Amino acid sequence: MGTDEVPMDDKAKRMRDLLSSFYSPDPSNSNTTSKNASLDDINSTSFDPDQYMNILAYKSNLEGLLQRHVEMAAEIKNLDTDLQMLVYENYNKFISATDTIKRMKSNISGMEANMEQLLEKIMSVQSRSDNVNTSLFDKREHIEKVHRTCNLLRKVQFIYDLPDRLGKCIKSEAYADAVRFYTGAMPIFKAYGDSSFRDCKQASEEAMAIIVKNLQGKLFSDSESIQVRADAAVLLKQLDFPVDNLKTKLFEKLEQSITDIRLNPIEINNASRDYSAHEAAVHEFVEAVRAFRVIFPDSDEQLVKLAEDLVTKNFVIAEEYVKTRICPEDLLGVLRK
Repeated sequence: MGTDEVPMDDKAKRMRDLLSSFYSPDPSNSNTTSKNASLDDINSTSFDPDQYMNILAYKSNLEGLLQRHVEMAAEIKNLDTDLQMLVYENYNKFISATDTIKRMKSNISGMEANMEQLLEKIMSVQSRSDNVNTSLFDKREHIEKVHRTCNLLRKVQFIYDLPDRLGKCIKSEAYADAVRFYTGAMPIFKAYGDSSFRDCKQASEEAMAIIVKNLQGKLFSDSESIQVRADAAVLLKQLDFPVDNLKTKLFEKLEQSITDIRLNPIEINNASRDYSAHEAAVHEFVEAVRAFRVIFPDSDEQLVKLAEDLVTKNFVIAEEYVKTRICPEDLLGVLRK
């Protein structure tokens, strides 16, 4: 009979299984293993030493039995060594865990003392804060009352000074400031204009009537630029003046400005100053269109039509000049302008 050598992989596996079963036994795995294991399996839970010896003596000769004895002695020694190392490592971990628990207990004890001190300080601060709030409550209420009174007095003073402010705006033609002052005072006039501030309201309305009249004058003045007229329309709209009723007249003025934009073909070549005036007039028209879009948001179609008319007019002038006045020596200057 030949010797029955155990492979190193099987030996290592058996050692790991033994150590694993020692530290974390799993009854379910043990039952399953015991059912499938053979009777001569030394690692099974149903191992029978007498039967194992009978089988081993039957299968092996004396030399094989001695060799198996040496191998088992080496395995036992290795297992003892591994068990000792595991016990040592676990003991070190146990000691480390014990020290950690002691330190945690010490820290927690110190933390409890610190928390008690912190709680005492918080309670002391809260008590002092309550005392300060109690002592300053009356003064704070008085200060807030005085502050509200000051704000009210400033508003009252503004209302009483409003007629004079509007008069100064009329003299300096600062109509935008006048509209801003008056619209700011409107809530107070609506609430107290018939009682406390009757005189101020009446004087302010008289001044605003003058301002509205002056704005209307600028709106329809041929001497004023289109931008100035547009600004006047914006201010009138802020005063709830029926600007939409003036829409037809305003657009008639804008159409007339297109008619007034003239560019004589002869003047293109001979008078750059006249061309600059033409360019300024076109720029003024563009600014007026931008302002009118703000005043009349629903008039984009009409404004686009006016812009198209202006562009068409300029192309017609250029076409007439090309047909009647163009010559090779003047071509570069014409294109430049």
